[in-house]
Amino acid sequence: MFEFSTLSVEVILLLLMAFAAAILLYKHRQFKRHKIEFEQEVAALEEHRDFLNNAGERLMELKEALELERQKSDKLLHSILPERVIKDLQEKGRSTPERFEYTAVFFADIINFTGIVPEIEPEELLSELNDIFGMFDRIFAKHHCERIKTVGDAYMAAAGMHKSDGDPCFNMLNAALEVRQALEQRNQQSNKRKWLMRFGINTGAVIGGIVGQDKYIYDIFGDTVNLASRIEHASEAMKINVPEKITLAMQDKFDFEYRGVFQVRGRGEVVMYFLNGAK
Repeated sequence: MFEFSTLSVEVILLLLMAFAAAILLYKHRQFKRHKIEFEQEVAALEEHRDFLNNAGERLMELKEALELERQKSDKLLHSILPERVIKDLQEKGRSTPERFEYTAVFFADIINFTGIVPEIEPEELLSELNDIFGMFDRIFAKHHCERIKTVGDAYMAAAGMHKSDGDPCFNMLNAALEVRQALEQRNQQSNKRKWLMRFGINTGAVIGGIVGQDKYIYDIFGDTVNLASRIEHASEAMKINVPEKITLAMQDKFDFEYRGVFQVRGRGEVVMYFLNGAK
């Protein structure tokens, strides 16, 4: 029977140990390789996660910026068009002109404006007009009236359109008195340029609608508007001029001063009064 010598046994053990060591070394290297691959995959996932987080943050920033721009656009649109007209455009893509049977129309313009303009720098002129007309806007809104437009130094407002708060004539007379008072107070400030204006009011039916296709402008038309403009032109510095029909309708609420009969182009004789104040 074959017998192993002690040396043979040791050699076999050494070979087994070397084989085991080789296997362990291979497993270690394989584990190390897998670990590196795993770490690379984890790093890649983290990069993707950071990218997605950054992309999400960027999307939120873009969403907030878009919302801010939308709010600015809405604010600008509301400063140009009445609420009902905006709603029609958004829902139907168009707005149908309307007839308003009972409105009050206000006009105002600056006396000697064309003579003053050459004496003022453009920045100062625009700043002054913005200050005055912005003040007017706030007062008219307070009295349920709305600005229709400005043309140069002329300011036009109306009551009784898209708003149902009280009598349009009553609201407009109160607004006009407050506007005049605000301008008088502004003129008393030493750091402000002094501006004198004429004011005129008329009541009646008007047609309101959008003018233009590419650039929307909301305007009102009709004999009531034309006469309101002429009544304003027939007024005097810091006076509110009105026709007799307003005096008859509001004589128990306001104090009027008879002026006389005036010839008005396209209308003939018109009896006019100054609105002095509320009773």
